[in-house]
Amino acid sequence: MEKDKPVEIKYQVLQWGPCIVHLKISEEFQQKLLKGAEEARKENKDFRDNLAGIIKEEYAYENRADYVEEISQFLTVYDEAYQKFKNEKYKVKPEYILNALWVNFMKKNEYNPPHDHSDYLSFVIFLKVPEEITKEQEDFVGNSAGPGSLSFLYGEGNRQSITYQSVKPKERDIFIFPAWIKHYVAPFYSDVTRISVSGNISNSALLSHIRRVNEENAKKEIKLGAKNEGK
Repeated sequence: MEKDKPVEIKYQVLQWGPCIVHLKISEEFQQKLLKGAEEARKENKDFRDNLAGIIKEEYAYENRADYVEEISQFLTVYDEAYQKFKNEKYKVKPEYILNALWVNFMKKNEYNPPHDHSDYLSFVIFLKVPEEITKEQEDFVGNSAGPGSLSFLYGEGNRQSITYQSVKPKERDIFIFPAWIKHYVAPFYSDVTRISVSGNISNSALLSHIRRVNEENAKKEIKLGAKNEGK
């Protein structure tokens, strides 16, 4: 007698949470950013007053416009990925502005505590990742991502959900994410320097749309008030 065949159960996993996109930058763009990083360091464009990191060397790029063309290409990919992620087209097409661009020269025992940013999107690009940090991560024993890891936090910590994503950054990695999402960077302990670049991006189209909606609503309230006063 043949055994009953198992019943095929079809299912679908619903996507949840924020959209974070991981890409790779070109070697040419890597070198361009490294050159700008050294110039910012030489000119001592100290940016620490604007940041949460426990990092001694954080400098602003002087000419952000020099990097807009390359960064725009990554934002185009993010837009495509985001619309697929949400399974819907943008109602208002984003118009991005690069509001801030800075470099982090991160050394042993330094770190970034959990924090968020104030704009629409943020990104981080890892320009130089010494082999010593990779070795630390390989030798690490524990249930976290380990030394030098980048972690994103989201959700309420329920056991049935994934409330964080951790990555071990490699050279030329770029991560683009919603600016409001909490994230942190763990320290490493080798006597080396890791170089990364971060940026904040606003969406002027969304701000304009919100402004127009608010103005239209205000006009409706005025008309409604005037009508009531005439009664």
